[in-house]
Amino acid sequence: MTERNFSTQMLGYFDGCTDELLNDLSGLIAIPSVRDLSTKSDNAPFGQSIRKAFDYLIDWANREGFEVRDHQGYALDISYGEGEEDIGILHHVDVVPAGDEATWVTHPFQLHQQGDLVFGRGVTDNKGPLMASLYILKMFKQLNIPMTHKIRVIIGGAEETTWECVEHYFRHQPQPAFGFSPDGDFPIVNGEKGILYAELQKDFPTLSDLGACQIYRIESERDRTSTCHHLSVWFSGQEAASVAQRFNSVAEVTKQKELYRVVLTTPWEKSRNSHRVQNCMDKFMAVMRHVKGVDANSKSLIDLLESCFAGSIDGAKLGLAHMDVEMGGTSCCVSSINLDEHGYNLDFDFRFPKGLTIEETRTRLQHLSQKYGVSFTEQQYLPLSYLSPESDLIQAMGKAYSEVTGMEAQCFSKGAASYARALNNGVAFGPTFPGDVTKVHEPNEQLSLESLRKAITIYVKVLISLQE
Repeated sequence: MTERNFSTQMLGYFDGCTDELLNDLSGLIAIPSVRDLSTKSDNAPFGQSIRKAFDYLIDWANREGFEVRDHQGYALDISYGEGEEDIGILHHVDVVPAGDEATWVTHPFQLHQQGDLVFGRGVTDNKGPLMASLYILKMFKQLNIPMTHKIRVIIGGAEETTWECVEHYFRHQPQPAFGFSPDGDFPIVNGEKGILYAELQKDFPTLSDLGACQIYRIESERDRTSTCHHLSVWFSGQEAASVAQRFNSVAEVTKQKELYRVVLTTPWEKSRNSHRVQNCMDKFMAVMRHVKGVDANSKSLIDLLESCFAGSIDGAKLGLAHMDVEMGGTSCCVSSINLDEHGYNLDFDFRFPKGLTIEETRTRLQHLSQKYGVSFTEQQYLPLSYLSPESDLIQAMGKAYSEVTGMEAQCFSKGAASYARALNNGVAFGPTFPGDVTKVHEPNEQLSLESLRKAITIYVKVLISLQE
């Protein structure tokens, strides 16, 4: 059966099973599958909640009669069809924490429908698209569609954190001939920038001269995926009051015994989108670069920030700014700064397109760490992903997208990370369309059912096209 002849039958199938799909999705949303290593065990390397989500999917696959394999609790795959080559569809079952539930209109772990929208943590990222892919398998099976390529839905458990899931999976399992991850945007994300999460750390020597003012303590949340959006700074010393008062117009300033506390806030934003908001580090440096008489330990942090990060969101001050015609430019974001009497650490996120290598990046950062007397630690590295627009996979995707939407399928690159990076021949592909509001990683995460229906139509067209 060709893709063209199949379209009407496929749409009728999904129109008739929307309630069933949402019911199965509701059960998956109800599992708060957030990484929790305090509950890890054999076959549950990411904790019991993620294990419970895997078990839910195993039960679903067994109920529907699909082949399902559990890869030591790191990942699952659920497959349908025959053929020497596979088409991989990559998803993840883990979610980010819900945060303050008071900021949610509905309970984060209860699926709620309001008109065309469904709400819940993970409904877009990535449980809704995952359940849609499983229902595509179910449709192929029930309608007995001839297959020349097996379809393998691969489901990881640590996409939001360490990526140990797909690393483990592909150490033991073959790469699919084609693959895509419905964990991005339409039209086609054919490029994902390389990502380096890193830390600079310095141990303080004991000082005899504390100067007129000391930075006594700095506290911020160590979330490497966000901008530094909340920074608390305590000052001590004879000039502490006058230094703190310089922040009066941009921060909350209070006195706590002999210390002066300055609290800086900016809007929260993902670290990959640091251009959208001001960073608390920049607000801090706007004042501190003009302060004289601080102690040597405090000055070492100020000098590092001024020379390497302040006012530089493209990595230019690190000597790493680079622009690629297809993938865009580098980005750099300070995520957190923390300091006490023993020393300080600074976390940052650096993302880069093709044309700049991780080896060049590491060499430059090692050089800077030696220059400023700090230690450089690489927390995580995710290689960049790029697939030529001329590839057979992207050509099939572009055709399907244009037929469903009536618009040309443009390729573009992102700083975000999807499982497409784990594929030798794959990209991120949907499920959201230009203009969709999803609030991924935020309160009130939502998914448009009409957009999901269009995405399913596109995916089915691509999968059938690759069978021919």
